[in-house]
Amino acid sequence: MKIKLVDVDNRLSIKYSKQDDVYAWGADNAYPSLVKTLVNSSVTAKQCVDLNSKYIYGKGFEFTQNVTNKNSLIVNRRGLNINQLLRIVSREFSEQNNVFLHVNYNALYEVTSVDLLSSEDLRIGRADSTGYSGKFVDYDNWDKSKSKKIEKKDFNIIDRYNALPAIIEAQVQAAGGWNKYKGQILHITADFNELYSLSDVDSVLYDADSEYQASVFKNSGLRKGFFGAKLFVTKPFTDDMERRDFEKTINDLKGSENSSGVLLLESNEASDTLSEQFVIQNIDSNIDDKQFESSEQSSARNIRKAFGVPSILIEDGDNSIFGQSGELLKEAKKTHWENKEEERSIITDAFELLFSNFHATINPTNNWKITPIIQTIQSTNE
Repeated sequence: MKIKLVDVDNRLSIKYSKQDDVYAWGADNAYPSLVKTLVNSSVTAKQCVDLNSKYIYGKGFEFTQNVTNKNSLIVNRRGLNINQLLRIVSREFSEQNNVFLHVNYNALYEVTSVDLLSSEDLRIGRADSTGYSGKFVDYDNWDKSKSKKIEKKDFNIIDRYNALPAIIEAQVQAAGGWNKYKGQILHITADFNELYSLSDVDSVLYDADSEYQASVFKNSGLRKGFFGAKLFVTKPFTDDMERRDFEKTINDLKGSENSSGVLLLESNEASDTLSEQFVIQNIDSNIDDKQFESSEQSSARNIRKAFGVPSILIEDGDNSIFGQSGELLKEAKKTHWENKEEERSIITDAFELLFSNFHATINPTNNWKITPIIQTIQSTNE
């Protein structure tokens, strides 16, 4: 895995790329891929994304709790029900602070399918003279991981969301009919003032990378360093055959996985003293855990702050601080649930917007509240 961190001032440079006909997402147009790579390689960042997505999703939509026929909740061609769509949308939003929802219609201009498209693949197309960008480009190689060349012939051009029947009809006609129409994209962001929102990990990209690099360094030390290595000092061998026989014997003693390294030194002269003719010494490990402890703790703390996650919710070591108080843990969960209210509101507003025009009745109560992870504790007076 290679992680390339661009300059802080330029990593989310949003400029129109005339060559690709899109607004580039980051200096190299691969910002979402950078975010995903860093989150998945940093244990703390991944914990934070996982936790925040759970506190957005909660236990799913309240109206689904008493639905016996789950097939009535299917919302797209992949066969996902509305809670499953909410779950993956919550994860994407927690990681990227951007969500792209692909919407399809029937000839009655009703929504027939809603699905999530990856932020890694979506880019905003060029704007018209009024500054309005009416197209999105769906493409799976912006980060050039599959090919070093951007192939415009593989671009999938999709219209921006607009549910007005006249707009949909015009888009259908421009596409060449319903059988060629690709639907629309609804783009929701944490910051509606920006074309693309920054991820929560953005301010701590280097801390997330530091966690990854520290684990790589320690692993390399174990695999290629002096950890568990032996130094053999022998008297001079009489010929190459004797030397090869000795080396074979040593290799046989190293174990089935050859976990320990061996450094063989051959003396220039023979000696009558046995201890000088054959010596075995351990080579001390060059890994010092304390060397990383402070920097790793600092990185983890910064990452938690960036994602707004209370340490008690993800750090086992905090028992020494908080003790075994279940009340403190419960209060932390309630506080974090309240802190994620804005994110839940952004997502549920989008779901209500799209599914209020769904071709089948999904939510007859029109209640789009999400079931909390823990129920609010009522006071003893109630």
